[in-house]
Parts: sequence; C-alpha cells; structure tokens
Amino acid sequence: MTMIKKIKGGHEPWIIAVIILLSIFLWVHGLQTSQILDAELQAQKLKAAVQLRDTAADRTGELPLARAYWLRYEDIKHHPLYGENGPLGISGAREHFRQHGRHEGRIHGPLAELEDPEKERDLAEAYWGRYPEVAESQVWGRKSALGIRGPRDHYRYIGRQQKRIWGNLENRRGP
Repeated sequence: MTMIKKIKGGHEPWIIAVIILLSIFLWVHGLQTSQILDAELQAQKLKAAVQLRDTAADRTGELPLARAYWLRYEDIKHHPLYGENGPLGISGAREHFRQHGRHEGRIHGPLAELEDPEKERDLAEAYWGRYPEVAESQVWGRKSALGIRGPRDHYRYIGRQQKRIWGNLENRRGP
C-alpha cells in the first residue's frame, strides 16, 4: 500500500501542481513589487531616519563632538559607515568611538576654543618645538586638520597626564 493513492480520474496531482506554481508566481511577483526591495524608497526612509536622529543628537550637543572627532581623525571622517556622510549621521563618530576608538586610544571630546589665535600660534609652536613627535603627528601635528588647536588638544587629553609642559618657557617666570 502506497502513501499516495491515485484518485479516480488522476487530475488532482495536476491541480495541486498548478496551485503550487501559481502560488510561487504570486509570491515572487509580490516580492518584486514590495516596498522591501524598492532601493529608492529604502534610501528615502534611511535618510529620514538619519535626519531625525541627527536633529535629536544635535539638541544634546552631539554635533560638536562628532565634528571634533572627524576633525581629529581624517580616516573616520571619510569612513563609509561612521563618517560625516555615512548612514549613521552625527551618531557615527560616537558609535565608532564606542566600538573601536576607545580601544585604539582615540579621543572623543570637545575641542578647545581659541580666544587669541596669535597667542595660540605661539603656544602651539612652543609645544611642537618641545615635543617633535607631536609636531609630526597626523592628529596633532603641524600638518593636521586641527592646525594650531592640535597642541592644546594633545596637552588637554594626553600631555597633562604625561606631565608635559604647556606654554612658552621664555614667558614663564621663575619661583
């Protein structure tokens, strides 16, 4: 005795096959016309989500931190996921820092504001002169995107803990 019995007339297996094929055809057609596979619609939704997230993040002070991070780290600024134009938007800098940057020793903090650019230039030159490895650094050096902010940024986050000296030695007065 077989599991499948042939029913009188033998038409039922064909009907079942036609129903299965029709179901597959309708499923594929529905998938092709679905919003899920519409790349343009998905891109619009992603852009809207990023704008909403960025607006909320901007209100919490995230924007200056993201800009500072991207200014310090050119490689992250242009990263397809975490960068300025990546799908994560402003949150990309923070996410990179959480997932990778902290372990890599990167800094996620605000930049110092320059009150007197001429004075800051003198202080930066003094720091670079005292610490040539900082002057050559891609992040804090003379050729970095931070420019004259680089030495103060380095001192604020790294140099102070290393007991480095800030300021012009010529202008310091003895005890």
